[in-house]
Amino acid sequence: MPPPSLDSGPIRASPDAETPAVPSSATARPRRRAVVIRMAVSGASAVLSLIFLMWVPHVSPSMSGESTPASALAARVLDAIDVTSVLIAVAVLAVVALIRKLPFGIGVVIACTIGAVVTSALAREILAASMPSADLPNGQLVAVASLLGSASMVASTAWRPVILGLGTVATLAVAAAALIVGSASVTGIVAGASIVFAWWPACSIVMLYSPDAAAREARNPLDTAALAVQRKMGRSR
Repeated sequence: MPPPSLDSGPIRASPDAETPAVPSSATARPRRRAVVIRMAVSGASAVLSLIFLMWVPHVSPSMSGESTPASALAARVLDAIDVTSVLIAVAVLAVVALIRKLPFGIGVVIACTIGAVVTSALAREILAASMPSADLPNGQLVAVASLLGSASMVASTAWRPVILGLGTVATLAVAAAALIVGSASVTGIVAGASIVFAWWPACSIVMLYSPDAAAREARNPLDTAALAVQRKMGRSR
């Protein structure tokens, strides 16, 4: 009598056993390429920011002494961007990441926004004595652009084009307002944008692994992204 096989009788191989959950090279290769591209953009932006802060000559902002309706409107736009409004926006984006159950979403929002804003503030503090204030990274521009980056990383695919479009318009409007008021020069605008583009791609690398973490938590709710990071750090020691 022949022994029972796994494909006949009461003993059957489950479909999951036939297809083990192994990361496919077809998906790993594009993700590796995306990581390299984002790292290159982040590094190039950091170098560009240093170049503009250290070696680019001063370019005086074009502003006139008289008050105009455009300058008054630009001043109101800039006054609306303060610490309170930025923290409220960060909290809203964190709630969106929590609702969408993005494992790394909250951390990415905090890192991208707060990291870029703190970097800009440190640059202004360190270089304030050696550079005109208008040439230093503009804080309002950095805040709005970093919020744009954070929102694009936690938004759904359907809403991402809308957020990128409206956010780009808002960022350009803040940059124009800073130039009109005279609180920033072209150097300060480029330096601020470079700081954001150093943080945004770096944080988006983390979000590339968010689907894997979500699938792992779906299989085991106790296996969170934080525990996975701790395991990797333990293996690397």
